[in-house]
Amino acid sequence: MTATAVSRLKRRSDRGLKGLAGVLGFVCLVLFLMVIEQKQAMDAWIWARDSLTPTARRVVGWAAGGATDGLDGLQSAASGDDMPLTATANAVVLAGTFTPADEATRHTVGSATFAGALIRLERGETIRTRPLRIASGAEVFNTGRETFAARLNAGADAQIELRAVIPHDREAVVPATLLCGGARPGVVAVLHRRDHVELMMFRERTIVGAETPPDALCGVWRFRAG
Repeated sequence: MTATAVSRLKRRSDRGLKGLAGVLGFVCLVLFLMVIEQKQAMDAWIWARDSLTPTARRVVGWAAGGATDGLDGLQSAASGDDMPLTATANAVVLAGTFTPADEATRHTVGSATFAGALIRLERGETIRTRPLRIASGAEVFNTGRETFAARLNAGADAQIELRAVIPHDREAVVPATLLCGGARPGVVAVLHRRDHVELMMFRERTIVGAETPPDALCGVWRFRAG
């Protein structure tokens, strides 16, 4: 092989390594920005542990595919099919403590504190979650053809955040709760409207949709900013 050919191969190799370094640096920056956006360090760690690995794979795949669709493509790659916690670009991140908005909520769960992946209820329940998807208000959530809009007194275009309930760090399974009649919770649905929050809880192994039996819904609780 001639010196010219060797030099040409070396230049190609250097360009390839520089391109890979650029992609990896960009991915690290995206992941770092996602983590520091969380309000509390512990919740950021929980979110990162549960969510960043698939996110990294999607962003790397997007970059390897040429990244020809710009920022829109990056947003789609980062969010994936399981949707981010915020439904729209201008949505307000749900965080802080909300007080009961009705007597049923006051007697059953008390106030609720939202902190990243965690939902802490005043009566002693702490629910750890991960994102599932965003449902519309017009979506049917049980075999009775009941919609989120009807149950939550919301518009058909309302965006309801569905989250899976997952075990805490030292627990193998999600603990049972009296809020679900002694069963384990499986999914929560959250609707955040300015200073109000509605929380729906479904039993374990529930796939929220038109085939969900009505008794899978454990309860609906309503909160407002303190």
